[in-house]
Amino acid sequence: MNAKIRQGLLIGCAVLISGFVLWSAQAPVPLDLLAQGEQQWAAGQLDQAQMTFEQAVKEDPTSVSAHMKLAGLQLSRQQFTACIATYQRAIGLDANNARAWLGLGFAYLHTGQDALALAAFNEAVRVDPRNQEKLAPVLTKLTANAKFAD
Repeated sequence: MNAKIRQGLLIGCAVLISGFVLWSAQAPVPLDLLAQGEQQWAAGQLDQAQMTFEQAVKEDPTSVSAHMKLAGLQLSRQQFTACIATYQRAIGLDANNARAWLGLGFAYLHTGQDALALAAFNEAVRVDPRNQEKLAPVLTKLTANAKFAD
């Protein structure tokens, strides 16, 4: 097994275990915090939106929605290392979140981690087969590159 893929799987397992550890009876993130972050993002107040989403994650580390908002903003700001970690935490909380797998795949793609991107995109397709058609060109290219690298 490719060392990068093995490393990605190990990280994924660690994230999944961390997600279970974080599971607790904390109060849910106030929806107004997420709405506030969305408004700030829409208004172009990216630093404030990021701080708001980070606060939402801090208040409820088990909120998939809060992690997804934060990761989406990080991805849009090209904070790839940060958004990879945030998407991994979201996946640790909900391994069947196709949007999280897609975001993780695109973050890996932007950091040149093609094998991990392919693995994440394949999971997005497994979770929601409708992603197959959307990702077809990317999957074809990544699969061809993987065969060429072998």
